[in-house]
Amino acid sequence: MSQARILLGFEVGSGNPVYMSKHHLVITGMTQLSGKTTALEALISRAGSELKAIAFKTKRGESGFKDFREIPPFFRERADWQYVESLLEATLRERMKFERSWIIKACRGTKTLRDVYQAVEELKAKARKDSLSESVYTNLAEYLKIVVPQIERIRFTRSLDLKPGINVMDLVDMSLEMRMLVIQSVMEYALDHLNDTVIIVPEAWEALPQSRGTPVKVYAETYIRKGASVGNYLWVDSQDLAGIDKTPLRQCDNWILGRQKEQHEVDRTKDSIFRNPPSDEEIRTLPIGHFYAALGNDVYKVYVKPSWLPEDVAKRVARGELEPDSEEVQAFKSHRVWHRASGVWEPAGPETVEEAQKEHDEFLLQGQVEDLERQLQRLEELARQVYG
Repeated sequence: MSQARILLGFEVGSGNPVYMSKHHLVITGMTQLSGKTTALEALISRAGSELKAIAFKTKRGESGFKDFREIPPFFRERADWQYVESLLEATLRERMKFERSWIIKACRGTKTLRDVYQAVEELKAKARKDSLSESVYTNLAEYLKIVVPQIERIRFTRSLDLKPGINVMDLVDMSLEMRMLVIQSVMEYALDHLNDTVIIVPEAWEALPQSRGTPVKVYAETYIRKGASVGNYLWVDSQDLAGIDKTPLRQCDNWILGRQKEQHEVDRTKDSIFRNPPSDEEIRTLPIGHFYAALGNDVYKVYVKPSWLPEDVAKRVARGELEPDSEEVQAFKSHRVWHRASGVWEPAGPETVEEAQKEHDEFLLQGQVEDLERQLQRLEELARQVYG
């Protein structure tokens, strides 16, 4: 396991550099007002040339992770009862209590969720009208009606072809239930086949809820406990800490906590800062890019250096000499170049930006061509199987 440290940013006031270890991480803060995505992009860009990261787009109009390599959605189907139980909990928004025996019966001898769906319909038809059995099978059938057509409609890839830097999977047009299946499949594949891989879990209150199971939650603890030994880490991204299951959070050694306004979230943030907690006002007024970082045994108030901002300018922001949203700072955001080797944007002079943008566009186009070639190969294989 790599023990290399990553530059997080610079301490507010002194401007001294602040480093964090490669480990599981949780980051919180108000959307568009804290700078969470910019911080995550920056950390990946400084985490080493061998590190690969998978980010997920889940919301329309999402501003983060826009300029990175996009990969097709990955899904590996399962039909065991534990998996199906977590699916039902996800869609009903509640824990299963006594329904497990019915779920086990429905999953017996099945290989796909389509098989489970057909078995559920048969069992529902045999159940006595208005009985508990009919109710359980009706709920399960309604869930499977949501996900099975999507599984059969969407062209999923069967392997994860990752490059160093950030790889983005677009899940915006999928239902919440299907998104959970994809993220869980990515975790399982990464743990079985990949090293030096960070999985960024978005909207953690949905993916890792405290009060019920989801496919992601079922596997997250396994990924967290086993992944670090091969350099695989889970980075949990959430607007706040409310409603997130605390089991995976307890395994995170890096907590990066940003701006909050609601009093309960202010209190949760203070409770998570175990040394010299700030005042309520300090948490409510944190400027963009500023966070309280609880890293191992240390706590810092830090300005997280964006990947596109030179160090000397970031130090000036940390010392309070520049505002993070000032024109002088933001000018560097448009003057960046794409580095193919690291898969990130980095600062550059204006004369190189146009050339770098062209290279980046070509890079994305090449990824689309590779995806089409893989789909063509699958169709050719299917044709050979059917027609000989």
